[in-house]
Amino acid sequence: MLVYRGLKVFSCALLLATGASADPFENYAASLKLLSLSDPKPAVANIAGGFGAGHGLFYAAVSYSDYDLQTKDRNDDDGSIAFGIGLGDPISSLGGEITISLTSVSTSLWGDGKFADEGNVSGKVHRRVTPIFGGNAASVAIGASNVTGWGSTKDNPVNYYGAYSEQKNFGSFKQYGLAYTLGYGSAVSDTETKGDAFAGVAIGYDDYSFSLSQIGRETHVATTLYFPQFPGFGVTIAQADALNELQSKRLIISLSISKQLF
Repeated sequence: MLVYRGLKVFSCALLLATGASADPFENYAASLKLLSLSDPKPAVANIAGGFGAGHGLFYAAVSYSDYDLQTKDRNDDDGSIAFGIGLGDPISSLGGEITISLTSVSTSLWGDGKFADEGNVSGKVHRRVTPIFGGNAASVAIGASNVTGWGSTKDNPVNYYGAYSEQKNFGSFKQYGLAYTLGYGSAVSDTETKGDAFAGVAIGYDDYSFSLSQIGRETHVATTLYFPQFPGFGVTIAQADALNELQSKRLIISLSISKQLF
């Protein structure tokens, strides 16, 4: 953000003026490096968050997993496509999201060839609130995933959830970002059939984010990479059920993009 970039400039100038380093050149070089960093974007992966998309923001994601939770066959891969739009104003009133997911992405080249024969619709409302833990921003959300669907998703329960998320920047030049989320869902654990608590924390630096999250007994470790030359684009690589507590350890790779439409 411009606020943080301005703070970086002011902090660098102050550091140079006070002569905090014994070597002015090293001080100058370090200051220039900090000024070249992108604002941190910590992202907690694989759990629902309290923040949501702003009005008119379109988002989409394509995900691949090397293990299918439905068939429980180690020879079966899995994939999905999701896209949605943000509505409303979470600062002055309420924000909302509507997401459509295609949980079957088989084609004639792989799988059974029945592309988009399974899918569902999800939604949530969110609102900015005063941070509880001294962060820069916070938001709460309530939502429901798999509200309605087609194909085998109709056999899955609706997941009703609530989440609180907070973000803060820290460091001498606010070059690090911290994000954390706490929540509960009615169908989030044991292959998305049972109610449980979930939580996650992420740290961001420049165009990198690392997160650790827990859904019931399932641990998720993930890293997200952003690309300044492609605004709104990100790649997340996650190890789900990293400790194999549920015998469902799997690799998940997601490509996401967002763009302001109106």
